[in-house]
Amino acid sequence: MAAPIELASISWIDEKSVPKVGFWFVAGALTSWPRRVIMGLVGTSNPEPPIKLSSVAGFAKGQEYRALLACTLTSRPTRKISEVVVDPGYTPPFDKSKLDTRLRNVAPIPDDPVFYAGESSPVSGAVIGKLHPCSTLVVPRGGEVIVSALIKFRAGKHTDNVGIQEAKSPVHVPWVWCEYALVAAQSGLLLLCNGSVFPSHAWYVNREQVAKAMQMRVTVSEHDPALSIGQPAAHGAAPALADKSTGSVSGHQYALDAGKQTNVDLTSLVK
Repeated sequence: MAAPIELASISWIDEKSVPKVGFWFVAGALTSWPRRVIMGLVGTSNPEPPIKLSSVAGFAKGQEYRALLACTLTSRPTRKISEVVVDPGYTPPFDKSKLDTRLRNVAPIPDDPVFYAGESSPVSGAVIGKLHPCSTLVVPRGGEVIVSALIKFRAGKHTDNVGIQEAKSPVHVPWVWCEYALVAAQSGLLLLCNGSVFPSHAWYVNREQVAKAMQMRVTVSEHDPALSIGQPAAHGAAPALADKSTGSVSGHQYALDAGKQTNVDLTSLVK
């Protein structure tokens, strides 16, 4: 590993795993808070990130992501990480074109061109030589962790307020998360990847996508995890900066559960 290694993950809300919002869906939203929340997810969903990034900073300028976690590993003269990015992303402007234009009288949505910043927990970050303290990853027997990074994030206060005050959700937005670890194993160099079951996540090595996990399908149900796991709306949401949760992030209060871990063989990609 003579050359620096750039590691990154991008999380986004993918429209394909959310119910279609047609006329009867919106009509039903008048009496259904899950439908109203889903309308928000559809209208603020993101394009899928590219297979290859020109640069992490260049991608970030578009603000079309829910989280970005990046770092660069150098091995000479000693191992160290730099250019660490822990970015909880944005809720983009509501895209009315994703709704049937006939529905605007049924569900009028004001024009708002603002990208609203998300929030990250203080437990987020990158560490060298060991797994992140909140990691869910399982390291292969005999594997050596080189670097590990995790971001725990959620939508910001403005988006949360819209969900509570306008969609009448009974819960605040949940915590979601994404992580990766670079590991030296007997079989070669591996990137271990995992993230919460919602939203979607993609992982990059030297700006090339090496793995992807699509979010679970959201259902029109008050028990759907993406809609129901959050602090009760009867209480104000605890400030993000006050989060001091410990242990595996998938077990943190008001956080979504883990997806399936993916181990990517990087032997042919990284020399």
